[in-house]
Order: sequence, then structure tokens, then C-alpha cells
Amino acid sequence: MQVKVPTMRWISALAAGPLDRRPRVVGDLDAQPPQRILVIRCDRIGDLLCSTPLIAALHRKWPEAGITLVGSPKNRAVAPLLPYLTPGPEFRRDPLAWVRLIIWLRRQRFDLAVSLRTEVLSGVLISALSRAPVRMVANASPRTAPAFNLVLGCEDAHHVRRYWRAAQRLGVVFSAPRPVIEVPEAADRHAAEMLRALAIADAKPLVGVAIPNRADRRHRVRAWSSDALVHFVKALVAHGACVVLLAAGVEQVEAVAVHAAVPQTRVLPNLTLAEMAGVQHRLDLWVSTPTGPLHLADAAGTPTVMVCTDPFVLGWAPQGARHRQVCATDARDIAPEAVLAAALELLALQPAAAQRRSKDVPGPMPAASSRRRTPASM
Repeated sequence: MQVKVPTMRWISALAAGPLDRRPRVVGDLDAQPPQRILVIRCDRIGDLLCSTPLIAALHRKWPEAGITLVGSPKNRAVAPLLPYLTPGPEFRRDPLAWVRLIIWLRRQRFDLAVSLRTEVLSGVLISALSRAPVRMVANASPRTAPAFNLVLGCEDAHHVRRYWRAAQRLGVVFSAPRPVIEVPEAADRHAAEMLRALAIADAKPLVGVAIPNRADRRHRVRAWSSDALVHFVKALVAHGACVVLLAAGVEQVEAVAVHAAVPQTRVLPNLTLAEMAGVQHRLDLWVSTPTGPLHLADAAGTPTVMVCTDPFVLGWAPQGARHRQVCATDARDIAPEAVLAAALELLALQPAAAQRRSKDVPGPMPAASSRRRTPASM
């Protein structure tokens, strides 16, 4: 780190050298509202979902402005959930992709560039290449500070709260710190049809369980064991719940194995992110490791149990009384009985399933209410 931080800081200063580096405040943008905004987040789906309070705030503060995303091949799947967001070129780390991105940026003219992850050079370089006169970040970082001239000062370690507070700094207040999405009507109705096809009894609480990603070491070390997962699902079914399993790609193999061990479960088909949100909104509970679908369930207004290793609680846990976290220093030590206790506690707080869910009428997504802050309230 003694080498990395100064090196990144030097690169950031060099990248922004030819640009306007005068410090800016939000009031400068109020005086001259941006017409074209570039937002940059080049990592995963969950990371971009956590940033959505700030993206939504940009739209609500400047509704006439066009907002373009430069994102990774995976997190671009979030764009249909933000109808005011236009996907730009995919960010990839290979040289040819950088060439395409640079050519595209040279043809654009942005008034404001917003890096949604302060600590990385991709946001620095893309912001600088955009030539935007104002380059904004939610929080300051010693690695990249010279590249940005508008820092909102939201130093919160929790990722969703950070961007929720950043929205407030722009004058847009959301009712709770959670991701902000809008599910397209067609995807929402398709989700309702898929659940109807599963023939779930109205009286049973409906719980979604995500099969953990075990495809690489980074995910394996934070995933609870297959045996613990099966034990939990069996116990949940024994307590009268109907469990639907979500799996993507290679995780489908484990979903089939869990279903074989607990035949009362249902396995959801492959879903788009928008369809998944529509399904999650109709669930009584969502159980997952800290991945994109967990943050999507939070956005859909569904209570969650996050199963994780200790470090994830500080930065990634869904916020509020409708959420629980079950964690351990080592994921192999996560006890299925503890996850079950958290799940049953949250289910006991829910209205009766028959009252909360209709098989025929899709329920509306919870609105992320907002209001502009008046000068007197800021």
C-alpha cells in the first residue's frame, strides 16, 4: 500500500492534469444544470445496485438530463430497472475494449461525470477521458482525490448508506437507505405468472433461497456449506414454509440436488434481473449470501436474511428492522439452526401469506418516495 496509494494518486493527477480542476460544489450545478451525465461503475451487479440511490437522485434532481452508464458486462443488467439510464459501451480490461471506449468518449460531450466507486482507477480514467468539467464522487479517497473536483463528503463505510447520503447532499431524500429500482410492467407480470405456475398454497409463507456461488475461491470462502443449506431448507419446510430456489449457471446443479433432497421445494427457471425483482416482491422472505440478488430483494421491499462472513456486515448488510444477518468468521461455521431462527423471527412479523399475496393480481412495487429539500431544510 505504501507504493500503491502514491502511485494511484500520481496517475489520478496526471489524468486530470489538462482538465478544469477548480473545486466545485452542488450549487455550481444548480446554477448551470447538467444536460448530459456519465455514471461509471465497472464491477458487479450488487455493487451497482448499492449505488442506485445516487443514480436515481441525479435523475430526480435533473429530470431533463440524459444519464449514460459505462458498466461491466454483468452489471449492465441493472439498466432495465432504471428506465432513465442509457447503457453506454461495456467496460472490459482488454486493450481493444479501451480503444473502443476512448473513441466513443471522444465523440461525446458530458457536463458531469460521476464515478460510483471512488477508490479505483477505472473511474478516474473514464472520468478524465470524458473531459467533463465537473467530475463527482460520493466520498474522498487518498488514491484518486486529484482526479475529482466535486466530492460530496459521504464517508460512510456502508455502501448503500453512502449513496443514500450522497442523494441527500444533492437535495433528494429517499425514505430509507436501500437500492432504488423500477420493475418494468411486463417483467413484473411475467414474474407473477411464473409463481402462479408453481401452484403454491396461499396460506403458506413463501421463502426464496439463493444457491451460493461456489465457482471460484472468492465466492467459495463466503458461501455456507451445501449440507448446512439442505439442513436449513428441510427445517424451513418442516415449519410450514414453501421454499423456492434461485440458481444461475453452474448453481443449477446444486439447486437440483437440494430439490432431490427436499422434494417439496420449487426451482425457479432462469430469470432476468427485472423478473427476479418481480418474484422477490411477492416473497415473504429472501435468504442469500451477500450477492446481487440480496440487494435486489432489498430494493423490492422484501425482508432478508443475509448469510455471510463477518466483514460483510459492516459494508453490505441490508438496513432496517425487516432484515437479519447470520455470520461467522469462517463460512463453514455458519449454523443452519441460527439461519432458521432468524428466518422464523422475520416470518412471524409478516402478515398472513393469504392476506399479503394474491395468485391472480400482481402487487405494486414499493415506491421509493422522495422529495426535493428546500433551502430551509438543507
